[in-house]
Parts: sequence; C-alpha cells; structure tokens
Amino acid sequence: MFANYFTIAWRNIIKRPLFSAINIIGLAIGLMSCLLIMLFVRSESGYDTWLPDSERIARLHTAYTMPGRPPFLTVRSAGRVMPALRDYLTNEIEAGVRLVSWGTTILKDGQGFSDGVIFADQDLFNVIDLPLVHGTSASSFNKPNDLLVTEETAIRYFGRTDVVGETLTLCCMGDQPVELAISGVLKDLPENTHLNLSLLVYMDVALFSTFPGVLETWNSVNVFSYFKLREGISLAQTQTRINYWLNNESPYAEQFKEFMGTETDMKVTDGVKLKLMGIEDIYLKARKDAGSMGDFKTLGDEKMVFTFTLVAFLILLIACINFMNLSTARAGQRAKEVAMRKVLGASRQKVATQFLFEATALVFISMLIALVAVEIALPYYNEILNKSIAFDLLKDPQLLGAIFTIVILVGLGAGSYPALVLSRYLPGQILKASKSNDSEGSAKLRSALVVIQFAVSIGLLICTSVVYLQTKHANEIDLGYNKDQKLVLNIGPLQDNRDSLKQELEALPVIDQVVFSSEVPSQDFENNTNFTRPGVDGNEPISELLNYHNMDFGFFETYDVEPVAGRLFDESYGTDIFVPATEEQAGKGGAILNMSAVRKLGFDTPEQAIGVTLRQQLREGTSEITIVGVIPDIYFRSIKFDVRPSIYLLNKARLRVATITYSNAGPVEVRKAIEDIWTKLAPMQPIDLQFLNEMIESQYRQEVAQMRLFSAFAVLAVIVACLGLYGLAAFSAERRTKEIGIRKVMGASVKDIIMLLIWQFSRPVLLANVLAWPVAVWLMLSWLEQFPQRIDLVILLPICIFAAVVSVLIAWLTVGGNAARVAAANPIGALRHE
Repeated sequence: MFANYFTIAWRNIIKRPLFSAINIIGLAIGLMSCLLIMLFVRSESGYDTWLPDSERIARLHTAYTMPGRPPFLTVRSAGRVMPALRDYLTNEIEAGVRLVSWGTTILKDGQGFSDGVIFADQDLFNVIDLPLVHGTSASSFNKPNDLLVTEETAIRYFGRTDVVGETLTLCCMGDQPVELAISGVLKDLPENTHLNLSLLVYMDVALFSTFPGVLETWNSVNVFSYFKLREGISLAQTQTRINYWLNNESPYAEQFKEFMGTETDMKVTDGVKLKLMGIEDIYLKARKDAGSMGDFKTLGDEKMVFTFTLVAFLILLIACINFMNLSTARAGQRAKEVAMRKVLGASRQKVATQFLFEATALVFISMLIALVAVEIALPYYNEILNKSIAFDLLKDPQLLGAIFTIVILVGLGAGSYPALVLSRYLPGQILKASKSNDSEGSAKLRSALVVIQFAVSIGLLICTSVVYLQTKHANEIDLGYNKDQKLVLNIGPLQDNRDSLKQELEALPVIDQVVFSSEVPSQDFENNTNFTRPGVDGNEPISELLNYHNMDFGFFETYDVEPVAGRLFDESYGTDIFVPATEEQAGKGGAILNMSAVRKLGFDTPEQAIGVTLRQQLREGTSEITIVGVIPDIYFRSIKFDVRPSIYLLNKARLRVATITYSNAGPVEVRKAIEDIWTKLAPMQPIDLQFLNEMIESQYRQEVAQMRLFSAFAVLAVIVACLGLYGLAAFSAERRTKEIGIRKVMGASVKDIIMLLIWQFSRPVLLANVLAWPVAVWLMLSWLEQFPQRIDLVILLPICIFAAVVSVLIAWLTVGGNAARVAAANPIGALRHE
C-alpha cells in the first residue's frame, strides 16, 4: 500500500514541476529558517541547568529606586550583604558565596598576560559545585592564595592540564604582587553557563584592605552574591524574609530613616530592593536587572529569543499556507482522480492518507534541501550572532528527533486541509459534471490565506525598517563629544608613572594629545554619591544622588566639549584639583556639572550654579566642592540608558585610563608607536589598548545582530509569500484562459487584461496592509520604549506606507509576468482551451 502511495506521490510531483518546485522551495526556506532559529533558541536556553542542585542556587541583585531619582539597577550587591543574610536566614539559606571579578595581569616566567581573576569565598563549592579534573573540592580551595584554573587556562599557561603545585603571580593587589599556588584544575565549563571562571582565587580579605569599597561596604555594589537554599525552601519564601530583614533589622533601615526622615511612611524596600533570581534564569532574565554594569558574560535576551521563535513560526506558517493554497487550487484538477479511486473502492480515509503522504513526502524533500542550506548558512549565522552553534546530526540524536518530528507535524499540518477537502468529493457529482470542483468557499479561503501571508511579511518589513532606523540613529546621534581618532589605554600598571608615560607619548609625532580620566565614554562604572546644595532664602538644602567621574586637565578640550556656563578645569586655578577629605581636614576642589545635574539640584539657569559650593559627606569626612563650570549633557554610556545627573571632579588619585588623540598617521602606525612606548616602560605588562569608536559601537552589537537577522528573515518571508503568489497567479491565469480569450474577442486590450489579473491579487495584499499596520506599530512602539533616545515616532507612518508600496509592487511584479503572457496570447488558442 505504501509503495502505491509513494508511486502516486512521485508521479504527481513530476507531473506538475512548477507547483512542486514552488512548494518544495517555499517549504525548504521555511524549514531552514525554523532550524536556524531553533538552533539559536536551544543555545540560549537551558543555561546552568547542568550544575548540581541548580534549582536551589540563586543570585542576589540590587536596585536603588529612591523617589525622584532614576532607578539604579545591578546584578551585583554590596560586600557585607551576603554574610549578613547568610547568618540571619539560617533556616532558609544553606550556604553563601561572594565572587569578585578583578581585571589584572598574570606573570609567568617574567612574561605578563592580561587576564581576569575571580576571587571567591571558601564556601564556593558548597554553593556552586564545579567539576574538577585534578584535586578535590575539600582540599583544593581551603586557604588563602589557593588558585584553581580551568583545563583551557592550564594549557594556555603550561601546555598541559596536570599543573597542581605550579605557581602564577598576580600583579598586583595594591602595590604588592601576590604569588598564587595552583591547587586544583577545573573541568572546562560548558558554553551554556553565565559564569566565566578561568582563574579562581581563594578570597583573602586582607588583600582587599586597600579597597574598602569592595567587601567592607553596605552600599557600594561590587560583588556577585550567590546562595544555596535549603531543601524544600522556595525563592518566594526566602525573598519574603529578605524583605523583612531590609525593613526591620538591616543597617539600611537606620540609614533610610536618617535620609528620608523619621516621619516617612515609606519602607526600606520602597527604595532598596534585594532580589533573588534562580541561577537557571540568570542568562536570559537578568538583563533587565543589569543596568549598565556587566555580568561575567554578555547576557542573553529573553525577548529576542521569544521574538525569533515567533518569526520562525510565522515563516513556516507562510510556507505551509503556500502548500495549502496551491493544493486546494489544484484540487479541482484532481477531482476526477479522487472520484475514480472512490469508484474503485477507496475509502475517504485512504484518499486522505494518500494526500497526507504526498504532503509529508514534499516536506521530507524540502527538509533535505533545508539541511544543506543550514550547513551552508551556519558560519555566517554564527558570525552575526557572535556564537559557535554546532550542527552535527549524527552526534545529536535530540536534534535528529526534533527534525523528524517537524517533518511529520508540518506534513500533517500542511496536508491536512487539502486532504480533508479532496477526500470529501462525491464521485457521482464529479463524473456527472465532467468539470473541476473548485468551490467558491475554496477560492475565498485561498484569498484569506494570501492575506495572512502578506500581513506577516509586511509586519516583518515594518519591524525590520524600525529596527534598522533605530540602530542607525543610535550610531549617528550626537553624543555630545568628538569620538573620532581616539585610542583608549588602560594605564593601571603605570598609574604611578603616568606623567612619564604622557611625556613619552606626546613626544611621538603621530600623537596630538594624551589626557587621563577614571573612565571614558562607553565605560560607566556606576559611581554615585550624594551632593548637597545649601538652602537659599530660608529653603531646605537640596541633597541629590549624582553620578561622578574623575578626570585630569584637558579632558573636555580633547573631546571638544564646550561649557555652557563658567569654564572648564584650568591648571592656572590651583583650587580646581580635588583634595579628598581626611579625619584631620575637610576636602575641597572644583567641579563641573552637566545640565541634568543643574536641573536636579534646583538651579533655574546654568549661570546660577557657578560659584555655588556643594557638600559631599563620606565616611572619611566632609568635602566642600565649588562649581566652576557647566557642560551640556553627554552620553558616557549607551543611548539605551538616559543621561544621568553627573558631576565631574579633578581627582588625580582616580585616573585609570588615557585618551590618546591622533591625526597625523593611520591607526595601525599609531597603535604600533604606542605599543613600542608601552613595552619600553612596562616590559612585563601586556598592553590594553582599544579604539574608542569600536568601544562605543560594541554597545549596540546585539541591536545590530537583531537588525541583520530581522532583515534576512523578513526577506525570506517575502520570498516565500511571493512564491505562493506566483503559483496562484499562474494557476489563476491558466484557469481563466478561456475567459481572457472571450474578453479579447469582445474588444479588451492587453492592458485591460493585465490590470484585471493584477487587481485580483492586489486586493488581498492591500487588506494585508490594513491588518499588519496596527500590530507591527504596536510591537515597535513597545520595543522602542527601552530607548530614551529614539527615532521620531511620526516616521512610523511613512514606514508603513513604504511597506505597503513595496508589498503591492512585489505583488504586481510577481503576478504581472503571468498576466502579460496570458493577455498577449492569441484568443483563438484561448477559446480552444479545455
């Protein structure tokens, strides 16, 4: 029986090569898109589920949401919070660990390597049980300066993995190098983890004595805090207990009353939130909590995964609609075949099975083509996504099973309606009528399916256009400074010799300027503290949280930032230099505000702020800071985040990076000259040098990838829809051959015939626009909300009109060829057509 099904299916495929090719190519494109997106979704899902007891591990995120201030979100927490919660919530928490990411230099045999280490508390393995290939969790991580390395790291430094007992030198903590003894080797972590642990160091609290803002703080958020919950304890239970601690027994409660006043009805949790997130959710869901501070790895985007899953479904739906449309269109031509099969004894079930088998056979052929296409497209796909997705069916039975399931489901889904329609024909009516049985209902259904196809395609076109324009806008917006021809050099190892470094660099003919700062645009370390403006005319003082940056003389001049009031930092004014407060004396110095800070502190005009002294109260003492200038708002971070009220200080103790401007040579020559100077001054330290333009562009890498993928899949959706429209147009032209001949005999011109056929397919395309516009606009308005600086929303209307024009033109071009061919035919031949 199945051999008969196969024979009939094959004969029908080769009998109508045009319709078969359209079905196969359309399904192949849909299946290829589905497979590519399925591979992406699979790579993004299931992160960290491989960890033992992963369902009991959670990380603590912090959010400060004080009234009247923009929320401050981060996936980190303050150094003293984890031990406090661990000791307070003994019934809920089994163990806790802090991880501190530290960029540094590793020395081996007199050679320096730029590497990052992760410091961890001794309870690391009680919370996150990482697999070891050499050593044990009990003996390999139990004393200061114990070092664990991954297999890949061991091979990179030593060329082998059995390296227990070897040493590496960390340079430096403060001014002191630290010798680390390798006590164990970790198995390389799989790709589907948010952790990035190449060098893991036992945390010696004494190493951080010169960095009190890391471990000994309740407010500065610089550590990653993980907890392992006890058996049977849920995240919700633990979160409730954390909230109680915050509001009633934490140090935050007293601080909050002092800050807000004892009369306030607000709770600590209205301003300070400590939120637990399960480790399995971190990769895809922590993005919304991360703010502009990074995680161990670049996080995924749950919305992007959902969006592309939907896109895959829609493209496959369009391909299936093509199949159903063309199958039902051809149903009348196969009516006699169905009638004869039934007369010869075939049941309706067997007829339906025949057509389902044909549909599945076509899907199988399409899947074979799609697999080849995926293999060809995968390297480019990985490049766009910046991933290394593998595609090896022979080693991936799960993927093989998924592909088999897709073939069956798509075959049944695409073939179900044609099978139901064709199998219900009554043989007596068909043979008696001696004509096709294409009902009015089938024609209306085909028109409805064409509307759905083009509505999806038009929606994707609109979304792609908006994503493209927003990405272009992000890259071209005036950031408030000149970002061209600048290199950024991390001067950490030469921080104490920066004057010598500056002299050496500025002596090079290819270098124009060298200025130092704590950070540069695209580097935002979320430094925030309170500054108080004295009360005026009997009014209360105004205290506001401001983001602060530190820089040296010449920073704003280098970036072509002009003051809107007052002046910039000037070496002729010795009072501009910030002198930190000590227990013996108050701090002092000058400051420059941005316009957002001017408004936040209640000044009516920027000129009004000049000369006003702000007070900064820190643990070390009080500082009096005089405003000397006001500059426009500039984007120190991505335009995905709004400009924050910021204050700029001239604190020479906090200068960590150099901005190097060049104009007299090419970037390769400039980079080589800088590297030569660095090697001369710091022969054992690797250089950390980047182009500022590349640093800024990297902030939008994910949006660019989204735009490119959207564009590709939108084009594929349009191609599939056009294939179906072309097939229907060819079928319609063939069915109306005699009608067209009569029209020509009655005096209709070729132009009239072409317009008649084109209008037939223009109506569903125009209706598709009516359906697609509101849905696409609503989706894009929701997407654009994440950007404080976004394209003018008025442009959505011309984008929709553009999509309508493109879709109609595509429909005309697709249908026009067939229409012209049929319209130009000799009417005598048309009248003889059966």
